[in-house]
Amino acid sequence: MMIDQLVDWRVSGVLLDIRGHSEAASACALARIATSAVSDIAGSPVEATVTLVRPDSTPFTAATTDGARDLSRWDQFAGRGPTSRALDGRLTIILNDHCLDTRWEEYPASLRTAGFRSAVGVPLQLERGYRAALTLYSAETNVFSSVVASQTLAFSGVAARSLVLALQVRAGLAQSADLRAAIASRTAINTACGVLMGQNKCSYEAAFQMLRLASSHGNLTIRDVAEGMLSTLPGGVPATHFQQRA
Repeated sequence: MMIDQLVDWRVSGVLLDIRGHSEAASACALARIATSAVSDIAGSPVEATVTLVRPDSTPFTAATTDGARDLSRWDQFAGRGPTSRALDGRLTIILNDHCLDTRWEEYPASLRTAGFRSAVGVPLQLERGYRAALTLYSAETNVFSSVVASQTLAFSGVAARSLVLALQVRAGLAQSADLRAAIASRTAINTACGVLMGQNKCSYEAAFQMLRLASSHGNLTIRDVAEGMLSTLPGGVPATHFQQRA
């Protein structure tokens, strides 16, 4: 999605299409859109990173340039800049390369080294244990004025809602895929047990134990043993059918 006109990001219901095949893909799409949107807001080119921290605390940083990505990663792990602050959920902070606030220690120098002169970090409010920060960088000083910052905050609200939705869709798809795999596995196992019950005149429990014993001896999953056995039969492995509800 490219931003070809100014958008009022304060309008309720506005969302970004950042659905992707993975969480990383959604974060990358958001970083690209943020670059376009905030560049329009500021009237000057900016670069963006989206730092996403998963519930298990593993981080991923999506960026529009290598310099922006490296700086946000350093900031996150060093805890000395707007990215780390935003990941902690704290308010937006604007930094320039001439910042005299000693709390930031070497950050202004790191900002200059990366080719930037100003930066702003915004927390993205997510759900289900996820944390995220949108960090924006400019090669010019004082780009993020109070007016630009206010509109950037409005955009960040849209970005957060869009990312929450994208993560929910991704989780739903993963859950659906896991369910389908489980049902397919159960179909093969149940069919193989039925064959063994007929061949050995035994119960389902006894047939299942035969598959379990074969799997332990062959260092295979029970599903692999079942499918291997069924593949030698005339009908092969039965297909699993899923019915879509209206």
